[in-house]
Amino acid sequence: MNRKRDAAAVVLIGLGMLILLGPFFGFFTIVALLLLLIGVLGLRKGKMKQGYICLSIGTGLLLLDHLALVLGIVLISLGWFYFRANKAHRGQKHHAKQNFINTSQHNRDPWLMQSSSLWHAIGDIDYDLSLAMAEDAETVLYFQGIIGDLDFTIPEEYGVEIEAHVLFGQIGFDPDRRSGVERRQGVLNRVQWTSANYGSSVQRVKLVVFYVAGDLNIRLSA
Repeated sequence: MNRKRDAAAVVLIGLGMLILLGPFFGFFTIVALLLLLIGVLGLRKGKMKQGYICLSIGTGLLLLDHLALVLGIVLISLGWFYFRANKAHRGQKHHAKQNFINTSQHNRDPWLMQSSSLWHAIGDIDYDLSLAMAEDAETVLYFQGIIGDLDFTIPEEYGVEIEAHVLFGQIGFDPDRRSGVERRQGVLNRVQWTSANYGSSVQRVKLVVFYVAGDLNIRLSA
């Protein structure tokens, strides 16, 4: 039943987009936007293969139909990345990496946490900092991209500073660790928060996130 409802929802959204955007955009553009939507929903539900296939096809159609527009968005995002990443790291040495599609998951085994900056057009990030072995007392993690599904779990003993911006999508964050996670949805979502123990903690992490469209979830664990 849920699959039928999901399929019906996608069809209705597709028809609505065709009616609303038809006079302004071509058929391939509308199909591309619909595939991007299906891809993001697939990633959120854990259907990674389906999600990435839809995102890849949708992005390809946009490239074919609006190459100049897509290229402009990518170049602006990359330029902003180089400017903001260096500022976030305060000029300190860090690992930088740029990929069109990136999957980075550190949620099962111990891993080495280093200050880093990552840019990608499409990304799936899942970090559990309770499993991390930090290289320095203060770690800066900077993530920027066009479309992303990001999950972070941060232990309470860490001093935490968060700066997150998602133009379209949602941010789930619960600074008080209540039973219900506070969610910011829609357009121009932003979170800027610093834990009370940031200055006094032995281990500190600064998390900076910038995405055009994404689903960001940050959990503070006991």
